[in-house]
Formats: sequence, structure tokens, C-alpha cells
Amino acid sequence: MLYAQGTVTGRGFLTHADRDNSINVEVWGNIIVFLDMEAHNETLTNEWLTRNSLTAISKAAAQALYDTHMDTAIAGFDPDDNNEGREEPTRRTLP
Repeated sequence: MLYAQGTVTGRGFLTHADRDNSINVEVWGNIIVFLDMEAHNETLTNEWLTRNSLTAISKAAAQALYDTHMDTAIAGFDPDDNNEGREEPTRRTLP
């Protein structure tokens, strides 16, 4: 696994060409997790990181940043607010 920190920018963040080049990611709050690194071309992955202004980080750093992000989301969740279709946020362990 490869972990990166940054902001998902929306359009163009992950293109069909990226998917065709085996760039497969999950977004966990403010952490991007690259799945199946064995299938990745390191040059393409580094180009994708640079294009999206992302920084590769260790799993421990990623987990700490994710936990902080989730603590904020948990603290801000009001079950009495209009949360139709939203589950109460909980901490999880990154893959």
C-alpha cells in the first residue's frame, strides 16, 4: 500500500487513463490509499502524485492524520441535526 496526503480536487483527479494504468485509490477523509501497489508503475504513480499535489507518507503518519480528521468529524456530528442518510462517523484502521 502507498499512502498520500492531499486534497481530492474533483474533476481530473482520477481519470479513465489513470484507471487504465492501474491507478486504483480509495479516499479516507484526507488520506488517499493506493491499492494493489504490485500492479503500479512507479513512474506513473509519482507523476499522478505530482499532478494532484499529493505527498506520499508512511502508514503511521496516514493513520494519525486520518484519526485527527475523524475526531473532528465525530465531534461535529449532531444526531439531532438533519442527517438523513448519513451514518454517525467512526474511526477505522487504514488498510
